[in-house]
Amino acid sequence: MALTQQQLDDFQRDGYLIVPDVFDAAQVGAALAAMEQIFYGKSYVEYLSGYDENPAAVSTGFCSDGVAGRAQFPCGPQALDCMIEKDEYLDMCEQLLGTDQISYNNAHLFMRSGPTDTPRPGYHIDHDTNCLLPPAAETGFFDYLNSGVYLHDVEADGAPMLVIPGSHRLVAERLPQWIEEGKFTGHSEFPDIAAIEEFAVPLAMTATAGSAAFYSSYLVHAAVPFANKRKQRAFWTLSLARADNQSWTKMANVWHPAERAHLNPFWTRTTPRVRTLFGWPPPGHDYYTPRTLELLSSWFPGMDLSDYQAALA
Repeated sequence: MALTQQQLDDFQRDGYLIVPDVFDAAQVGAALAAMEQIFYGKSYVEYLSGYDENPAAVSTGFCSDGVAGRAQFPCGPQALDCMIEKDEYLDMCEQLLGTDQISYNNAHLFMRSGPTDTPRPGYHIDHDTNCLLPPAAETGFFDYLNSGVYLHDVEADGAPMLVIPGSHRLVAERLPQWIEEGKFTGHSEFPDIAAIEEFAVPLAMTATAGSAAFYSSYLVHAAVPFANKRKQRAFWTLSLARADNQSWTKMANVWHPAERAHLNPFWTRTTPRVRTLFGWPPPGHDYYTPRTLELLSSWFPGMDLSDYQAALA
């Protein structure tokens, strides 16, 4: 089930792609049942029944970890863990990353439950979750690939993710300006997408069970509330990077986000040689261009970039 050239072109243009029928109904059905046991300790039907009887007794609105099991890969149940073994799925990831040498970043279960769902973050990019360095202009090389497998139909009333087509390219090109203008804050968030006239109209990533969604780590996206509070949204997710940039595109959710307050000042003041010990590419690497150096100066204010600039001469 190789991707067509049209699908590859669509991904490069839009920053995301949905491919139907990657996984069959029996496999996603078993995976969904196992995932519900991890998050609820029962089926979702039983969870809803319990909520109807006593809303205060249930609290699973969104979970980054399971209530009755493990949400981080490997999760334990074979019905979930074996999903990473599907060759056709991994082949698609290789095509989208442009190499047959890919490397694991992170995989986990992502669950939202309509009756108890709470507001989610606004428009943002996921890039900072895994990567030490800011987005680079060479989309498809220095970023990483996010994907999610739909374990049930996700329709417009079931809180589908909203994405801004083509925003992955704008992020790589315009981020220094947006940071300066206050249109991009922290290392991930857009306080007001209406302030960025170049953005396209957001689209909902609805799909049927068994579909796989792929999107760039630069793609601007957001969560939306459930229009139908009787539904859930259950994804099996996987993030992969090119093997040749894995040293600075790390395994996620293990240490990096929680350590930002300590790491960012350290990255700013230390030497290029020490940064390289932690996975940064050394001066002279293809990553460093006038554009990425401009972005680094915005991403890490006060960093001495002279060694990187000298290597460009």
